[in-house]
Amino acid sequence: MTVSMSTCKILLIALLGNRLVDSAIVYKWHAVDYEWPNSSVKQEFIKNGSFIITNNLISGIKIYNESVYVTVPRWRKGVPSTLNVVVEKDGEAILRPFPSWSMQTVGDCSAIQYSQSLEIDPSTGWMWIIDTGLHSIADPGQYVCPPKLVIYDINTDKVIRVHHFPEVVAPKMLTFLNDIVVHKISGKPAYAYITDAGTARLVVYDFLKDKSYTFAHKSMAAESGPPSMVDFDHTQFKTDIPIDGIALSPDTRYLYYCSLASMKLYRVPTSVLAQENEDISRSVKNLGSKVSQTGGMISGNKSLFYGALGLNAVYKWDFTKDIAMAASVDDVTLTTQTVVAKDDLNMQWVDSFAFDTNGYLWFTVNKLASFLQNTMDFNATAPFNMFIWKIYVDEKSYL
Repeated sequence: MTVSMSTCKILLIALLGNRLVDSAIVYKWHAVDYEWPNSSVKQEFIKNGSFIITNNLISGIKIYNESVYVTVPRWRKGVPSTLNVVVEKDGEAILRPFPSWSMQTVGDCSAIQYSQSLEIDPSTGWMWIIDTGLHSIADPGQYVCPPKLVIYDINTDKVIRVHHFPEVVAPKMLTFLNDIVVHKISGKPAYAYITDAGTARLVVYDFLKDKSYTFAHKSMAAESGPPSMVDFDHTQFKTDIPIDGIALSPDTRYLYYCSLASMKLYRVPTSVLAQENEDISRSVKNLGSKVSQTGGMISGNKSLFYGALGLNAVYKWDFTKDIAMAASVDDVTLTTQTVVAKDDLNMQWVDSFAFDTNGYLWFTVNKLASFLQNTMDFNATAPFNMFIWKIYVDEKSYL
């Protein structure tokens, strides 16, 4: 297995006043490996099928205190650790299970079974981990533990809270908790919003009440026809994934979301989401169409950044500029969309985003369509499959 750390810096056009900005591939892999307790443990995992190297693909990313945390979803069997921190050992970048190997044990419901996404509050070090409870999807889907939200304090190495989602919120064999944002009020956690790509619903977690509930709306469904066809590597990849990407406006007034099988971007007021039984149908607004389908997205303090999957690029919606041109913040539409970075070879399927505290946007790239279609080549002589990029955008996290 070859793991390579990119040492070269490259310049890409980022439309921050039409100037060149610093951009780099920080890590790139043909295949990922882990920091094992010893070689015997690794060989035993390989022997019993607990580590199948071609079933491990990096997806989610968050940054805290210069550490890079990533998820390896258990889409398939053979993923030894679903939540990790990137470390360097003998000149190579590998994954250290986080917070420990024991917390990755399949079948132990006190451990993390399946992590797709997470969020980290930069002011507290609280990590909000979605555990959809799913062992594997493709081989086939198997729920071994109930879905839960784990709030973990990185600084004290302690679990703050575990919320088990009730069946009515996250039904077994149906739910797929995908992405998360955290809403703070007066500097303290109040709500978490989570997309459920399995039931095409939005899950709301009320931190103060330790309670969860859901909202459903037609805007959260997948579309058919052209919006469901993603141009990928000179072919078309069909998807029927509904609500997926999610972001919170920096003033916390609005929640943005989109389906993977759709070009449209929607928003709903967070004031409405705070009312458990509220009818949101009159509050949802279609902001317009993005330039391409999107998986992950993230809000900075001035712009909404998203992966343009069909264009091998990262784009941003400058909502600060569009708000200034609109009659009011309530009338803003998705108008000013500009390319931040584009690379047809090394940005195939921009997946997940994060900010650091220095103005850099980080994101993962993983050729997910190739992985799901079983066409990914993990050999060291093939092109790289997974990347972690960072690019200077002069913005910081909504948190």
